[in-house]
Amino acid sequence: MKIFSKIMLALIFAFLIAISIIEEVVVSGGLKQAMTDCLYLEEITENREDVRTQAIALAVDDLEYHWKNNESNMCFLVNHKNIQEIGLEISKLKVYQKQNDLKEFRACLDAVKYYSQSYLHFMGANLHNVL
Repeated sequence: MKIFSKIMLALIFAFLIAISIIEEVVVSGGLKQAMTDCLYLEEITENREDVRTQAIALAVDDLEYHWKNNESNMCFLVNHKNIQEIGLEISKLKVYQKQNDLKEFRACLDAVKYYSQSYLHFMGANLHNVL
């Protein structure tokens, strides 16, 4: 009986380690992808007064597509309420892009970047989060 308990304890420990690694890869990958897409959008809109171009529309669509795919995977690992702000800001970003509201467009872009950075910090695996 004692050996069975030790084997079960080792399996549980290995399972917890595997879940932690999967969570780190999925969550970090999704948030880093959102940050990369935002930086690209920031780069192509840097000196523009009109954000209704096809290149910007495609970049916003790519951001939304990547986020929806990553969010669906992240919802299994983190509370959806913690990451829904990014999706809301991306929706606003699309509206402001269509309205050519450059100030609000950039504000939403900064909000997505901020949320991505802050969530990456507190959702990532580190000793502080474990304790």
